[in-house]
Amino acid sequence: DDAINIATSSAGTESSTTHQQSVAAAATNSAHQTNSNESAASSTSLQKSPQISQGQGTITTSSTVVTGHGTSFKTQLHVGDALLAHTSKGAEEMRVIKMVLSNISISISSAFTSDLKTPTQFKYINKPRDVTRESQAKVAKARMEQEEVEQRAMGTYGNKGEIIYRERTE
Repeated sequence: DDAINIATSSAGTESSTTHQQSVAAAATNSAHQTNSNESAASSTSLQKSPQISQGQGTITTSSTVVTGHGTSFKTQLHVGDALLAHTSKGAEEMRVIKMVLSNISISISSAFTSDLKTPTQFKYINKPRDVTRESQAKVAKARMEQEEVEQRAMGTYGNKGEIIYRERTE
């Protein structure tokens, strides 16, 4: 009986040890996967936190149209960025940029509570963006536009300063 109990105990210990090793291995693998997932997530989400920057030049507004004086909106601002300015009442208000039309003209989401009639200093917050995805989308759009032009155009002909453009109609 003792021999059977020892063998059983020994076998029970082996299976118990094997089970404990399996559990430990699974926990280790799970921890490695969690750490890998966390580091992958943190590496993709490692974006600078939004910061308030001083804008170049001054602005005036008329409703949702912002006019710049000594500004470079095309290089400094993008659609989705936030524009901050002090109104004539002294309150700092924030509006979202809807369109960047030129270096001296942008459109905002809604008008300030009072128009900025005198040139006013401004600040901005750049929206966090995925530059790689934006450039890929821009390339894809240009490719689609080029394919569309190629599909519709039949040819351009010219004689002595006269140009005739023919387009296929469907």
